[in-house]
Amino acid sequence: MNKDNKWMIPIIEGAGILGMEVLGGLIAIYFFPFLLILFPLGFVIYGVKHGLVNMGLLMAITAAVIGLVSDFTSASVLIGMFGPMAVGMTYSMRKRRRPLEVLATGSIVFFASTLLLFALFGNAAGTSVVKQVEETFRETLFMQLEMLEGMGMSVYELDKTRTMLEDAYSYLILILPAILMVLSFVVSYLNYLFSVRLLRALGIGILPMPWLHRFTVPNNFGVGMLVVFIGLFAVKSFDTGFYDVIFMNLIVLVGTVFIIQGLAVTDYYLLQLKMNSIARGILMFILVILSPMLTVISLLGGADIVLDFRKLRRRKPR
Repeated sequence: MNKDNKWMIPIIEGAGILGMEVLGGLIAIYFFPFLLILFPLGFVIYGVKHGLVNMGLLMAITAAVIGLVSDFTSASVLIGMFGPMAVGMTYSMRKRRRPLEVLATGSIVFFASTLLLFALFGNAAGTSVVKQVEETFRETLFMQLEMLEGMGMSVYELDKTRTMLEDAYSYLILILPAILMVLSFVVSYLNYLFSVRLLRALGIGILPMPWLHRFTVPNNFGVGMLVVFIGLFAVKSFDTGFYDVIFMNLIVLVGTVFIIQGLAVTDYYLLQLKMNSIARGILMFILVILSPMLTVISLLGGADIVLDFRKLRRRKPR
């Protein structure tokens, strides 16, 4: 009986995960695309509990079912984009890696698999994803200007607005790699957060993410960034043509780290003031959506990286 249970439990649970993934995938494809960010969740939970081989088989069956119900292109994109991340995170979690290591693995794998998919579809379509994004921005700009012209704006105001929008769209295209990297981190974080809670409910202990007020960058983060920027300025002398793109994306990524660090410092001191979690959450949300405050928060984060206000980073023994 016990031997039968050993085989039946993975099959029964796999059937449940299969139904959830297929239903969730179809709903995301046709109605709510934002739900795709949680597509790997079921695979991660199943893989941590029953192993990578069983998880791989479940992903293949899920892709086949979605392909039959919808189309095989959508199924291939879903599995190709989120499957490798699920495998990387599951492997790290089964090896009992630290939460930040799991997040780093998931983020890097998701970033790489997405770039690979972009390259493959770009070759198939005969054009790059960047060109498609540029064309979409161009059409959006045209529609916005038509709408503004219909509102009675003067030629001078239209020219000024056109220049502003073109600069904004050009900047967004320039920092697409950084946006994708930040998105990769968010997707990995949400899947890790929910999978840890669900696995703990199933009696499987996985290290949870540290609370925001405990977040801090590694001790060597500042030195690492200094080396990267020195190397970047050295590359500039060769005039490779990629300097501006690399520089702007690095600025966005470092600025994002500064903002997270600054929010962690803010949360730490709000806790010191005995503020409850709901009030802290509302205040943090307000800080994030207010652009001027984000600048202050990022400066606070940068200062904390240097001065370590909370005294969280490990000191080398003398």
